[in-house]
Amino acid sequence: MKVAKLGFVMLPAAWLLLVTATPQAAQPKTVNTGVFSEAQATRGEDAYKKDCSSCHGAGLAGDGFAPGLAGSEFLSNWNGTSVGDLFDRIRISMPPSSPGSISGQTKADIIAFVLKFNKFPAGTAELTGSTDALKDIAIE
Repeated sequence: MKVAKLGFVMLPAAWLLLVTATPQAAQPKTVNTGVFSEAQATRGEDAYKKDCSSCHGAGLAGDGFAPGLAGSEFLSNWNGTSVGDLFDRIRISMPPSSPGSISGQTKADIIAFVLKFNKFPAGTAELTGSTDALKDIAIE
């Protein structure tokens, strides 16, 4: 008898939790949510120095021909787009003399460095060398 009463008391409480609980909407990923790791940004810095700095500069300021990848110039060019858009641009056209000479993963590492340089926070995950996965990460 006590078991039945306990079951009756518990049922409305459980039902209330089910009715009032709403599914959490997936939080959109942005560059502000820690989408790269410190280790990845460090690898990216080394690759950037080797493969990108001759055009974009050691301080990522650009050189008049190559756009700046830091500060307001970077944000005005990429705000409202996705990391996938940035990755595609780099994947297809960088470095200009031989775009296929750098792996997709190394290019993702370079993006991690650019994001860190622009003061976006690191997290525990790493950016992948896949456009589809990176399209879900907004630059804002």
